[in-house]
Amino acid sequence: MEAGGARRQIMVALEPSEESTYALEWALEYLVISPDSDHLILLYVAPESLHNTMITGKEVSFSSHVLSVLEKNKKQTAHRVIELAKTMCEKYNVTYETKVMVGEAKFVICDAAKKLNVDLLVVGGHDFGAIKR
Repeated sequence: MEAGGARRQIMVALEPSEESTYALEWALEYLVISPDSDHLILLYVAPESLHNTMITGKEVSFSSHVLSVLEKNKKQTAHRVIELAKTMCEKYNVTYETKVMVGEAKFVICDAAKKLNVDLLVVGGHDFGAIKR
């Protein structure tokens, strides 16, 4: 435990990718996560709604049926990712807290880490390559 009795805040950012799963597995395997000294936060950032979105510079509107299908798919994806993460944590006998937030991941993750006073942030790579990065 840290000096003064404060628990270490560890946040793992989740997404539906192999890299994200590997990052969580790595954290569970190589970080000593104890309920007495650590607080593990599993953060999933869902994309914003697609009511009106820009695709290649043109604004596109979707029908209500398409929007409902996309929203349902978004919720199912979030549920699937979180359930996988929970199963992994339980396999390692680690306690955790889950959070789902909405927005652009790179901004939401940074804001959440700051607001939650995170000591350690674990994220997977996107495998974008040097040019896209």
